[in-house]
Amino acid sequence: MKKIFLLLVFALTAAFAEPEGVFVDVELMSGTHQRAKFLGIENDTVSLGGYIQNKFTVVKIAKKQFKKIVDEKGNDLLNETSKPQATDTVASSSSAKVDTKQAAIPSSSSEAQAPIESQAQDSLEAAPKTEEIEKPTPQPIKTVLVAYTAEGIEPSIADQFTGLTARLLMEAGEKTQVIRKSDISNCDDNICIQNELAAHGFRSIYFGEIVQNIKTDSLTLNLTHAFYEDSLPMLHRSSVNVSRASAFGDAITNNKLKNQLLDAQGKETIKTKKNRTYIHIETDPDGATISRSEKDAICKSPCTFVTSDTTKFTVHAYWNVDRHLWGASTNITPLPGDTVHVSLKLKRVTPEIRILTFPEGASVYKAGAPITKRSKAIAKTPEKIPVYNMGTDSLLIRKAGYRDTLINFYVAPVSQIDLSVDLEKLTDFDEIEKQNKWLHDKKMQTIGEAMIGGAAGTILIGSLLMYFAHLDYSDAEDIKSDLKIPGSAKGKNYQDKVKKNKKLVDQGDNKAIAGSILLGTGAALLGVGLYFYF
Repeated sequence: MKKIFLLLVFALTAAFAEPEGVFVDVELMSGTHQRAKFLGIENDTVSLGGYIQNKFTVVKIAKKQFKKIVDEKGNDLLNETSKPQATDTVASSSSAKVDTKQAAIPSSSSEAQAPIESQAQDSLEAAPKTEEIEKPTPQPIKTVLVAYTAEGIEPSIADQFTGLTARLLMEAGEKTQVIRKSDISNCDDNICIQNELAAHGFRSIYFGEIVQNIKTDSLTLNLTHAFYEDSLPMLHRSSVNVSRASAFGDAITNNKLKNQLLDAQGKETIKTKKNRTYIHIETDPDGATISRSEKDAICKSPCTFVTSDTTKFTVHAYWNVDRHLWGASTNITPLPGDTVHVSLKLKRVTPEIRILTFPEGASVYKAGAPITKRSKAIAKTPEKIPVYNMGTDSLLIRKAGYRDTLINFYVAPVSQIDLSVDLEKLTDFDEIEKQNKWLHDKKMQTIGEAMIGGAAGTILIGSLLMYFAHLDYSDAEDIKSDLKIPGSAKGKNYQDKVKKNKKLVDQGDNKAIAGSILLGTGAALLGVGLYFYF
């Protein structure tokens, strides 16, 4: 027992003992004299020891700042060829018992009457590269983490994420204090808590929240950071999705939680390799085409496809038979490294596109071919256009006095798709002239079409009149043949046939004349119409 006690005493004495050394008189190049303990020279740096504010302190000063270092025997330790170590100097003076407190006593020299503290400061002024004297450090930023809150989730999960975030903050150099919302009883919301903490000097405040997504069986971690540089805070909010089944493993994979913290602090995140997400889709009925808004068909249900996206996107499913369309849409939140299962029930839809232009009255053309005077507009805004094919499509909008506008859009299996376009007025002279020529040609082509249509009608009527005239002439010829039969020329029946014959001839002449005029007019209209049209 006595041996153990002696060992403990020896260990404590060794632990708290000051470094060994010999007393020397030093003189700096600036002329300052001082008495101190010489601890050795290493890498052109002299180590001296002494008491500053009742604490033994080691000061390291560049060798070139010294003029001489003389021990009690008169040896100049500075100019010796060999670099004495502290152990050597102790051995040379082992016979002398020196009270270490004398290090605080000024030298007997008349030039060194100041205490060692002031002399050490003079030495520091002569040698600004001193290693042991540290610059005053600024006060650390007061940081608080308001523990994660979660509804419908086990409290232990929220506590563990609170601990993980607090550990990351500590590793980032922030001395974090963790509290719960209930600790501030007079506040019911984050704004009140933030103001209360800021009033108590906290400049960096974090709020944690966990939201469960039942549909995708995942958790969303929200971290809000309020940092006060002045009276107004800078706010950053960062969110990350993790799998509910393996929340902690997913959170630390690829620095996901650390990147969330960096994002909340407004710092650059750590770039990591993207994890792929698998999307498995089933539809009722099967065989539906699966697509995304920015892409055409991906696969036929049931199917699984891969994506590297990390943000929410929309998936469409449609089934088209003989212009009868069934479809459905849903939003998907990817789970990196996991599979998202989606089930869709298709419903009957009749998609229509409603194009709104400002101003209204613009003509809508199918894109893909240049617009000529013979191009036919499929609608006038704001009419609705029925569509039967899903996927990407394009339309061209044209209105007199405005620049042509090409719109690209995705036809989704929904009842109505609204497209809004602000038309830009034409200001370039050449473009205006080009459009005016097209309008003129279009107008002439329209007139030509009307004349050709009128010519066709006129020729048809003229032809009918000529046919009816031919019938009248035929009937008159039959009556004329009857009159050639011998009989009483003065009989009543004979006279009636003569009158009827004359009437039929006159009617035939009138119809033939009208038919001829109409045929001529129709031919003229047709010629002019064809000229205007082509």
